[in-house]
Amino acid sequence: MITTLIALPYEIARLPLTLVDSKLAYRLPETSGPRVTLDRAIGSADKVAGSVLRNRVIAQRGADRIERTDKLVAAARLEQAAAQRREQAAETTADRRQAAAQKRKAAQDRAASGLEEAAAAEARGKQEAKAEATEAAAATKAAADKRAASRIDSAEQRKEIADSAAEADKQAVQRKAEAERAEARKTAQEAAESRDDAERLGDLVEAKKQERKQD
Repeated sequence: MITTLIALPYEIARLPLTLVDSKLAYRLPETSGPRVTLDRAIGSADKVAGSVLRNRVIAQRGADRIERTDKLVAAARLEQAAAQRREQAAETTADRRQAAAQKRKAAQDRAASGLEEAAAAEARGKQEAKAEATEAAAATKAAADKRAASRIDSAEQRKEIADSAAEADKQAVQRKAEAERAEARKTAQEAAESRDDAERLGDLVEAKKQERKQD
């Protein structure tokens, strides 16, 4: 009874803090800064007052309040740390998913690029093969044309040689015939001259005969 009477003035003095604590209880979470500060202030006051007044109830009330506040703060910190770890894990997962998506996109782009490069290479190969075939055909045609032209030239040359030989033979025959004709004309002329000489000789002999007859 005496302890209660001694503690009464302290309880009266403590009422304003209690009223403030009641108001804050409706407005702020237990782990908010103002609530934690007030709870520790009230708990410390109760511990000091209980020790001074030798009132174990008040002292234990203060110790319980401080312990409860410390546990709430520690639990809040642990929850905050867990939330941060969950957030970091979520961010890491999101980053990994984004990285995986980027890798898939890069792989798809590489595959598409590879297909495009393969198609382009195939098109280039076809174009080069067509160009090579065209070039080979042109070279073959040029070689065939050259051979044909060479054959034509050879044939023309042989014809020219043959024509030249024939012309030479013709001219030789003509020259031979002309020589033979000239020889024949010469022979005929010589024969005519021989006949004329024979006739003149005959006339001369006959004249001599007549002269001898007249003598």
